[in-house]
Amino acid sequence: MSTGKLFVTVFVAVLLANALTVLALFGARGLLPDVGLPALSAPSRDTTESSTPTAPSEEIASRWVPAIQERIRQFWVHPAGTWEGKAPVVNVQLEPGGKVISNQVKILTSSGNPMFDQSVVNAIYDASPLPVPSGSDFEPFRDFNLVLRP
Repeated sequence: MSTGKLFVTVFVAVLLANALTVLALFGARGLLPDVGLPALSAPSRDTTESSTPTAPSEEIASRWVPAIQERIRQFWVHPAGTWEGKAPVVNVQLEPGGKVISNQVKILTSSGNPMFDQSVVNAIYDASPLPVPSGSDFEPFRDFNLVLRP
């Protein structure tokens, strides 16, 4: 296969994978086969506050989640030959402005490979600060779950 055809094939595969991730993240599960991808959501908090953060609205998430994922991918060094297709789900806690809080990135659902999972955690810390909205639109990103694929 020529380099140009290989590039186009890989490019199309990445676009398709990203499209499927976006559909899964934003609740369009009825359009997808069941592949076990959780929707983006804010984890429940044990707090006495009257309101707890909720998942970002579809409009906010569609703008910011791809930017967050792209920023992380820029810093992600994949261990050679360690990804077999299961995407890890990561809980991330941020300060306003997108700074990742120290020791607050946790793997919720493992890829099945600890080296691969650790590479995800490292990339998130290295990518800090992450691109996030300001004001009240930031609140869902203070403590949220993210699905990451290479």
